[in-house]
Amino acid sequence: MAVRWRKRALALSVAWVASSVVYASQAPATVPDDRYRFVAGQSQEQTVTLERTPDGVRFAWPRTPPADWDTALIAIRSAGAEMNPFVEIDAGGGRIAQYFDAHAVGLRWVNVTSLRPHLTPGAAVTLRAHGITLEPGSVPLRLFANRLPLDGTILVLAPHPDDAEIAAFGLYAGRKATIVTVTSGNAGDFNYRAQVSDPAEHYLLKGYLRAVDSVTVPWQGGIPPDRCFNLGYFDARLQTMRQKPDAPVAEMYGPNEDVLAYRRANIGRLRPVESRTNTWNHLVEDLLEILRTVKPSVVVMPHPMLDSHADHQYTTVAAVEALDKWEGGQATFLLYTNHAVENRYPFGPAGTVMSLPPWNKSDISIERIYAHPVDAALQRRKLFALESMHDLRLSPEEQNTCGMPGLQRRPDYPRIPEVDYLRRGPRSEEVFFVFGREGVREVVRAFLTAEASGLHSPGP
Repeated sequence: MAVRWRKRALALSVAWVASSVVYASQAPATVPDDRYRFVAGQSQEQTVTLERTPDGVRFAWPRTPPADWDTALIAIRSAGAEMNPFVEIDAGGGRIAQYFDAHAVGLRWVNVTSLRPHLTPGAAVTLRAHGITLEPGSVPLRLFANRLPLDGTILVLAPHPDDAEIAAFGLYAGRKATIVTVTSGNAGDFNYRAQVSDPAEHYLLKGYLRAVDSVTVPWQGGIPPDRCFNLGYFDARLQTMRQKPDAPVAEMYGPNEDVLAYRRANIGRLRPVESRTNTWNHLVEDLLEILRTVKPSVVVMPHPMLDSHADHQYTTVAAVEALDKWEGGQATFLLYTNHAVENRYPFGPAGTVMSLPPWNKSDISIERIYAHPVDAALQRRKLFALESMHDLRLSPEEQNTCGMPGLQRRPDYPRIPEVDYLRRGPRSEEVFFVFGREGVREVVRAFLTAEASGLHSPGP
């Protein structure tokens, strides 16, 4: 089955590349480096020399890397690229592929973590370029030894139903994890207009369906519904809620202010299933009680600077406000991004390597990076978990009319291949930015400062 999945991923890769028009890119006069700023002492940096080859570059793996590293990134520089640039990386018989953003120019990071069994001291590592020009020269190789307590209790915070699966299905599957979803997902596409034409009624239905998904789909990863909870707060309202923390905020499409309409989807009782107004202070109180109850050793949630969706950003803001009231609680924080580069990151077809999103807007302090391995069998399970989510598949009307001559499917998300999560989700790694308690507070402070100064604009 694993071989079949790899063949399927390869076929999707060919189709995905062939479906896009290729354009040449010209490098600007000056190319800024990315703005990632790695904290001293949290990782080991070595310098390697990229030598030009007929179809790319190569380098020798260091002879004295740290013995217990779990994540490895090497910097490359692009002098120009086409629409779907990628590199094939070979080492000692192992081969992976990593795609980059369209017309990528400047510094980018290549994630070679999954080649670790082949990265013996002095091994030759070759990078064959496709649609991208790689510059030779000295570049940093950065190695991380995270030593994460993944055998402890993991709390995954998802802004919407399906975010936990997109970001961390491979991480949480089969572990002692609790999945908490902040909103019901009662906004977005008008998916079911053929069945329910009134917007308020439509989004009540949609939110309830998605809330049920959020507490049942994790069971495909071995997390039973009694270890999942949907708090039922309203999609696309978190930023507004924080502006007046005590004031109830109604749904986008109707007058309802009570989260019980969606919280009733829960089987577990991590929080009371009863009437509760949609306010910021109630959200923070709920997250605080969850921290006290679950006592996580690892908390997984969005990176508010790198993830461009406002609900994702303010989920982490609310979590850190709760964290400030969690007396004595200690945890490691893994931050993810599900919305970056106009929802096209990670790039390339399913099954390929996931690396860091390109970023040059402002300096971002990085303590550590963790690339969690997801083998082919687990990628397949993740794919079907994502496909089980109502909002990531075709509506009943679209399925009923599939294949009828001349019929056009609706053009909106998630049917656009470039942003579809069935492409973006199943990857050979899930990538997280790792912080301690004070580090994650600083991330949120930096985000709120950028928000107040207008330097960071939210939006999916």
